[in-house]
Amino acid sequence: MSFISRCINYANEYNRLFQKESDQEKEPSKRKMRKQINSLENKVETLEDIIKSELYKEFMQKLSEPLEVERFKKENKRLRQQVKSLKEIIKESNA
Repeated sequence: MSFISRCINYANEYNRLFQKESDQEKEPSKRKMRKQINSLENKVETLEDIIKSELYKEFMQKLSEPLEVERFKKENKRLRQQVKSLKEIIKESNA
């Protein structure tokens, strides 16, 4: 199950817990409701931890991008110079 679908399922479960029940239905016991609330709170904490770790990973990835771009620029410059020198060698050998 994907991260977003898990979030939606937990949110739906949380909403169902707190929906007003009709007069005909028996109210759940306080103990049972407290257990469900604790369970949902634990799931929320887990989701928060997952979100934090995913954000951290993405932040670190974005942080390394400028270094990668700089490395690519240097490599591109070096390769262009190499192509230029090889073209000159070919031109000299044909002359």
